[in-house]
Amino acid sequence: MVTPPSSQPPRQSTGPTAEVRSQLVGPLLAHLRATGHEPGALVREFGLPLDAQALPEVRLPLPTLRALLDAAERLSGDAFLGLHVAQGLPRGTYGLVEYIARACSTLRDTFRALARYMALLDPAWTSAYRDLGPQGGTFTYGIPGEPLVYGRHASEFGLALFVHAGRQLTEQPWRPRAVAFAHPAPADLTPLVEHFGVTPSFGAGHNALTLDAATLDLRVTGGDPALLSVLERAATAPPPPPATEPARGDFAVRVREAIRATLQDGAPQMAEVARGLHVSARTLQRRLAEQDTTFQDEVDAVRNTLARQYLADPHLGVSEVAFLLGFAELSTFDRAFKRWTGKTPRAWRDGVGSDAGP
Repeated sequence: MVTPPSSQPPRQSTGPTAEVRSQLVGPLLAHLRATGHEPGALVREFGLPLDAQALPEVRLPLPTLRALLDAAERLSGDAFLGLHVAQGLPRGTYGLVEYIARACSTLRDTFRALARYMALLDPAWTSAYRDLGPQGGTFTYGIPGEPLVYGRHASEFGLALFVHAGRQLTEQPWRPRAVAFAHPAPADLTPLVEHFGVTPSFGAGHNALTLDAATLDLRVTGGDPALLSVLERAATAPPPPPATEPARGDFAVRVREAIRATLQDGAPQMAEVARGLHVSARTLQRRLAEQDTTFQDEVDAVRNTLARQYLADPHLGVSEVAFLLGFAELSTFDRAFKRWTGKTPRAWRDGVGSDAGP
């Protein structure tokens, strides 16, 4: 089971060569291309996967990530690259953690949830929300032993994103009471002051947002407590057992990752998955055929694996499992699961509980 970060023991420093998990690399490369700057040379220079732009996260040493962002600034000529990537980030980039934040009832609940679940994105993170009573509250995050955290551009990206997304969630043009960055101050603060509405402080060794109580009490448009309960159960569900299926080719593995990322939005669509992989739907079909599989086979494989994982959690109802797998109706999930296993989801769950097996 995933332990919420607040109950984990203190983490050690990432060290000079330790890898971090970054969800920023793909959006960064996409932003460079969208603004007319071909990032291919950066991909080669920093040893990134050739398909890094399509990956939900990229693992790389922390110094390499910082150097990559600095090189991207030089390539683009944009001294506030992190800020601008945040302002155009597509919805869903941060998967389950993002959807949990979006399902909260108030902005205060959103920041509390982020403090609890951010380590699911990268275990190197430490994050916390401190309630200041009538004075509001402060959300902080950083990396132990790393006073610059992920570096200037990543830190500006992170805090800018929290404020940008928070304004979208509440549909209100609020501004934080205070903003603190881990890194030293850049020469020009104007773009940051315009975005946040306040002048940030710098050199804090961590990143922090302080919001007043009225701002934290703002309602999240579309907040859904029932959905939040489902998502939080998924976030703390036990991991699936080690895979026993034959090894898949790299492309099929990427397709499955892309399918998983779309399940929260309903039934996976080939065109959407193809766009996420930066190929045409026809190319997607052809490359899967070369590996003796089809798009629907891969959708079924992902759903089958996740269904067994979720059904093993007694706190998740069958209808909630159906939702997490992108099924619009419970009856459709029942039929699909019976096709995969020969049993309905409820019968399979009862069989597992009595050691009858699937």
